[in-house]
Amino acid sequence: MRLSSSVDYLSKENKFLKMIITMLFFPISILAIGLLVQMDRPPLLLEETANGFTLLKPTPLKRSEESIQHALRHMIESRFDSKAINSELFLSPRQIELREAEQKELQSRGINQVTVYRGAKVNKDGAIVEFDRVLSVGDVRSAMKVTLNVVFTEVQPNATNPYGLLLALANPITKEEK
Repeated sequence: MRLSSSVDYLSKENKFLKMIITMLFFPISILAIGLLVQMDRPPLLLEETANGFTLLKPTPLKRSEESIQHALRHMIESRFDSKAINSELFLSPRQIELREAEQKELQSRGINQVTVYRGAKVNKDGAIVEFDRVLSVGDVRSAMKVTLNVVFTEVQPNATNPYGLLLALANPITKEEK
């Protein structure tokens, strides 16, 4: 008798658990579908004003020509200037490697390099940047005009890189390509 009552009790408990799982499956499924639908929507932004709360619409980040010019100046200085501080802030990992190799070679020869930014023409793919590259060995200086085709990548703006741009590629433009 005891065995049949314990089996009966376990079967009732299993039926109850199956029923609970079945009943909870549908609300969980509906919530999961709702979550997937809501995932692609932009967030709601609320601003507190004197009259209460106001709903704001998010706008996509548009970089102005001026901010891109400032970012390009920082990118060129970070990539080519020997005395650049925190050069990794505006360079991609590949450009950091190239900078370190170039600066090691220049230091082994006792050459110091400074850049003088002249300007840039921004297009949809990147920019064409003109700057002077001043090389110095002791008191002897030599300036060269350099024109680069620059491609930059977009990253999330932050406190150290407010422009949200990294130098990805810098190819020199020869006279034939102009």
